[in-house]
Amino acid sequence: MTIMALFLFLFSFLAHRHCCVLSFAQNPDLSALLSFKRSCSSDHNSSLSSWNPTTDPCNDTWEGVTCRHGHVDRLILEGLSLVCNVSPLTNLSFLSVLSLKNNSLTGPIIGLDLATWRPHLKLLYLSHNQFTGPFPHAILSLRHLRRLDLAGNHLSGMIPPQIGYLLPNLFTLRLENNLFYGKIPTSIAKMAYLSDLNLSYNQLEGKIPPNLFSFPQSSFLGNRHLCGDPVKHNCSNTTITSVPTEITRRKRNKCFGILVITAASAGLVAILVLATAALLCFKKKRKKGQPGNANQGMEKKVRETETGEEMMFFEGCEEFTMEELMRGSAEMLGRGVVGTTYRVVMEGRGDEKGVVVKRVRRERRDEEATERKVLQQIGEWRHPNVAGLLAYHSSAEELLLVSDFIPNGSLFDILHGNRGPGRIPISWSTRLKLALDAARGLAYLHGASKFNISHQHLTSSNILVDSDFNALISDFSLLHLTSQPLLYSNQNSDVYSFGVVLLEILTGRSTEDGMVDLPKWVQTVVQEEWTSEVFDVELWGCKDMEDEMVALLQIAFLCVSREPKDRPKMAVVCKMIEEIKDRGSRSRSRSSQSPSLTFESSPCASDETPTLTSC
Repeated sequence: MTIMALFLFLFSFLAHRHCCVLSFAQNPDLSALLSFKRSCSSDHNSSLSSWNPTTDPCNDTWEGVTCRHGHVDRLILEGLSLVCNVSPLTNLSFLSVLSLKNNSLTGPIIGLDLATWRPHLKLLYLSHNQFTGPFPHAILSLRHLRRLDLAGNHLSGMIPPQIGYLLPNLFTLRLENNLFYGKIPTSIAKMAYLSDLNLSYNQLEGKIPPNLFSFPQSSFLGNRHLCGDPVKHNCSNTTITSVPTEITRRKRNKCFGILVITAASAGLVAILVLATAALLCFKKKRKKGQPGNANQGMEKKVRETETGEEMMFFEGCEEFTMEELMRGSAEMLGRGVVGTTYRVVMEGRGDEKGVVVKRVRRERRDEEATERKVLQQIGEWRHPNVAGLLAYHSSAEELLLVSDFIPNGSLFDILHGNRGPGRIPISWSTRLKLALDAARGLAYLHGASKFNISHQHLTSSNILVDSDFNALISDFSLLHLTSQPLLYSNQNSDVYSFGVVLLEILTGRSTEDGMVDLPKWVQTVVQEEWTSEVFDVELWGCKDMEDEMVALLQIAFLCVSREPKDRPKMAVVCKMIEEIKDRGSRSRSRSSQSPSLTFESSPCASDETPTLTSC
């Protein structure tokens, strides 16, 4: 019996051990990882020594491996001087993040079959290795890809013309420091969310697509034959460095004809220049005699007060005197960083609404000329989602800025005012519309600014809401007129502030008491996988619209990214919110209308007309 028991014990032990090893061997992720390790001809730092074939890759001891539900979800092996073959990793069918940057990986990647990555891969970082060959077309099939970084390799050939159509959801496209040639594909402009583009230091040529002019010069540097606004190189001056022999012969044969045409053209151009100069001189003389004429299509009227101070009136503003303004009945609306704000109703004008007057105390007088240019630019801005400047009065001690009175107060008032009993909830459709309106206004201002200036103090308190529940950006760039340098710009900080506003819209929480770091709090809650707990209690009944809320939350997270370079431009943010709204509208139009979700009965109502609603 003793021998039999010992035999059974040994048999059971060996069978268990065999099953364990067999279970690892049958794990396709384990096999793929070990094949990758075996392919490495160099691992000087023994970085993969923790990859033990007798252990589970998902037991948190394997270097760079993170699992989810028993499968490898993230593989991050950066800066390890690895010289390995990437192809075994294509068998990781649940991979969502792969980063192998700053190694010494070699060989072409054009022949890799990436079909197994297609369902899940979102982030792919292969930069600063030794990869060669043309752009790997298999990458174009990764429809969920959000960030692609192939910078710092030896890749060559043309960038695929269809890249923008096949990878429309990219946030990042980095191809710098390679050997790509040819034109920049116009389809890149179709990447609605693209905020990080770098094509510098290749051999690209031709005109930069106009829709990419919003990207900085650094995105295109080091391509000698590129032209267009970002690189300050006029396309009309671009010379062709290599011309086929047959075309050269034709040009030589037609040289005389070209010279004749050029001479005639030069004479015509000279006549046109003289005529234009004469016309400009005539207009200038007329302007001197008529100071109230329109300027650049925008009506601006300048008046000096009796004390020699300046008053400027912009389009849509009926003129008034300082005496009329000071005699009007005034109600203080509040004090802010920029100054004190009043509502003023002037007598005898038949306007019961009145105007808003902001008194801005001066702290310097050293940049008056630039200040005047900035104020005139602000006065020219006209957009449905911008609170326009109607007039201003400039004196040695202060600025008076006059704008329309907006009756519903601010977004802060609507979100956080009267949170006690009797409060009427705000519908999800209203919140989404206000977010989109504010995004459109801020995107317009960022694009319209000739000086590339920013808001610098965007909060829910200076996003106004009119009687039709349209959101309007106010106080844009006014900090530039106080103690801050006039031409200092940081539009990235505006994007961060807008992200905080989105979090207020979603959570119903205020940031103005200084007690809550809202981005940090929301990220903590979401990391604990309590995402639904983050939303305002007024929205908890809107389960059918939770996808839209989560999508807006993801946009907010992008905006409040720690690194400014990771934040999208406001034009991109605007497009993303538009897509959420359009997608939700299409989804609801396909579904049947339910009486229990009418606009009057639910704060989740999908009616396009925004308002406050009750449950």
